[in-house]
Amino acid sequence: MKVVGYANKLSLHPGENIDFMVSCQNETYHADIVRLIHGDTSQDGPGFKEEYVKTNIDGEYKGQVQEIRNGSYVAVPDTEDLKITGSLTLQAWIYPTTTTLREQTILGKWSGSDSTGYRMLISENGCLGLAFANSKTSLKISSDVPMRDGVWYFAAVTYDADKKQVAIYQIPLTIWPNEPSLAQTKTNVESIKIAKTDVPFMMAAHSYTNKSSEFLIDAKYNGKIDSPKIYSCALTEDEVYRLKNEAPANEVGDGNLVSAWTFTTNFSSSEVDDISGHDHNGLVINRPYRAMTGHLWRGQEQNYKIAPELYGAIYFHDDHLDDAGWEVGFKLKVPSNLRSGVYAARLKSNDAEDYIPFFVRPPKQTSTAPILFLVPTNSYLAYANFHWNNPGVDLTELFGDDTERKWDHPATDPDKYMVNNKLRSLYDRHTDGSGVAHSSMLRPILNMRPKYISPLLNNMKGAPHQFNADLHLTDWLEQMGHEFDVATDEDLHLEGSDLLKRYQVVLSGSHPEYWTGEMLDYLEEYLVDGGRHMYLGGNGYYWVTSYGTDSTHSIEVRRHRGTEAWEAAPGEYYHQSTGELGGLWRFRGRPPQQLVGVGFTSQGFDVSNPYRKSEESKDPRVAFIMEGVDEGEEFGDYGLVQGGAGGFEIDRADIELGTPPHALVLATTDGFSDVYQHVIEEVLLNDGLQGGTVNPLVRGDMVYYEGPNNGAVFSTGSISWCGSLSHNNYNNDVSKITDNVLKRFVSEE
Repeated sequence: MKVVGYANKLSLHPGENIDFMVSCQNETYHADIVRLIHGDTSQDGPGFKEEYVKTNIDGEYKGQVQEIRNGSYVAVPDTEDLKITGSLTLQAWIYPTTTTLREQTILGKWSGSDSTGYRMLISENGCLGLAFANSKTSLKISSDVPMRDGVWYFAAVTYDADKKQVAIYQIPLTIWPNEPSLAQTKTNVESIKIAKTDVPFMMAAHSYTNKSSEFLIDAKYNGKIDSPKIYSCALTEDEVYRLKNEAPANEVGDGNLVSAWTFTTNFSSSEVDDISGHDHNGLVINRPYRAMTGHLWRGQEQNYKIAPELYGAIYFHDDHLDDAGWEVGFKLKVPSNLRSGVYAARLKSNDAEDYIPFFVRPPKQTSTAPILFLVPTNSYLAYANFHWNNPGVDLTELFGDDTERKWDHPATDPDKYMVNNKLRSLYDRHTDGSGVAHSSMLRPILNMRPKYISPLLNNMKGAPHQFNADLHLTDWLEQMGHEFDVATDEDLHLEGSDLLKRYQVVLSGSHPEYWTGEMLDYLEEYLVDGGRHMYLGGNGYYWVTSYGTDSTHSIEVRRHRGTEAWEAAPGEYYHQSTGELGGLWRFRGRPPQQLVGVGFTSQGFDVSNPYRKSEESKDPRVAFIMEGVDEGEEFGDYGLVQGGAGGFEIDRADIELGTPPHALVLATTDGFSDVYQHVIEEVLLNDGLQGGTVNPLVRGDMVYYEGPNNGAVFSTGSISWCGSLSHNNYNNDVSKITDNVLKRFVSEE
């Protein structure tokens, strides 16, 4: 993209500062601030709406290209005893996952700028090797035996300067008869004095500097590393095998142990401990996965907190990105009189544009309206830069036998930027095919933009989702004259139920899927104290989600036992951030039905359907909801998300899962195609009867019930609901029902 950017935070109060990081291929770009009202450009709706806001950042800025630099690694600060010039040993257990992708550095102190230093590596042919060099001579020795992906290896390389010999030990954890990847070699070499380098000792990559003296990484490794060590001597074969048999690092090497790192501590932090006593502690960069099963794990324990010694691995990837680290383009101090709402820095450069959204809250510890729109920013992060890179999945098959549909992705500049820069969502997969479990706000998020259309929806013609779909709601609130404040998931997680208690009613977005345990606690507390909640979406309150312990700019999800794009490996279901069990909240005893009366039951990407009223819609308790609604049996056969109010992802009521017994199901959306399938977590036996044409559980229910202390909950059971609010100039039954409920919930009745 010719101009693109991101911000250092998602929400803030008036008077606070926000930084915007911008990359621009042109000489200059123009920046200003707009309030976003409606982001959907569809001709079937009210169209794109924004409102210019005059601030002191208006103006032209010098453009500079800033690159996305992915890749996770460990960096250990340079010290004199790591500047080994003679004999050495590098050893680790490794679990490579892309052995033949390219040459990859496992451990070492190697300067890529002048190709000097030392490192243990995987050759481009997938063989374990050792490289060491000075300014005049460079040696690279490999086993010449390719390793296999997804296999644990005891990996050790030694250089004996006196004997002029390199030894390589490439030993699979499990050795089969005629094992093809087992290698133990000794090679005579010339004796060289290894150059001292000033670069850090690194794991999973090595460093170099470009012409601008920027610190960069190369030879990025995909896979796990466990128990890395370095000695300033060449261990004997006997000593090497003692290490393989789990001898303590300081019991071999005759006092020449320089460092031995453990990954069985600091699971939730960025620190790596050196247990050699020499304090060569390191830092993990770009948040690789910790609490990963190591070479000792055999299924003995699933929880790393109970048996941390079994979880000695860090899983590195060449496309991890926790913080893009761009230079600041400009800073905004939010004006003290700026109303709460959805805003964006609008960037323009020639014919290119980008919007960087942010959310302005009311002044601290106050409310300026009776309504709070709780912006589902965790879900925005989960879907951030979703670009459908699931190998082996033909997305056209989601739509049956219609071969006329073509999947052309990436087709737009934003989608191409996501793909080309390996910007991953929690629905994508890493280069090695494993699932993405972390997502950060500190990078461009090209699908968290007004005007963005999710390409798979609506029979692959595209429709708004997440952020752009939630602007359907904010536009409706403005149009109907409802005053509202905004706050984010992050704000609720940090501030607790006191935030919610300032409001008469809390509105969800269209897809509030990713909730932390604290957020659930706070919403429950609010409802028990008499709060009122309108759940205006589908598939909400679903995945166990956590923030990092030292920051909330990134979320973590460990998927298993759900309707999902990938599944965590056995033994890796517990979050490194908090130590809690991941997966679905329902399997931790907190199904969404207990909270909001309905829970996820199906999804489909072809069409959305209308709702059909039930007999319970005539109950006097809900007369206020149906007042003024057309007398016909159905409503909602219109909308900007797949053409109807009920669909995309839908939720149903279920007494057995916690829907309150007094809850009323006012209407149901059903009659879906077999593109809609019953959720996997409820399918215990494959029977061919899970599609929308045959399974009665493939339906969405609109539910209302009263809560304690004059509280109440209203749930629509559909992501598509808010896309129908603006139909017929906002004069329709979906709009009327929503307005009726909101007016009653805001009132003191």
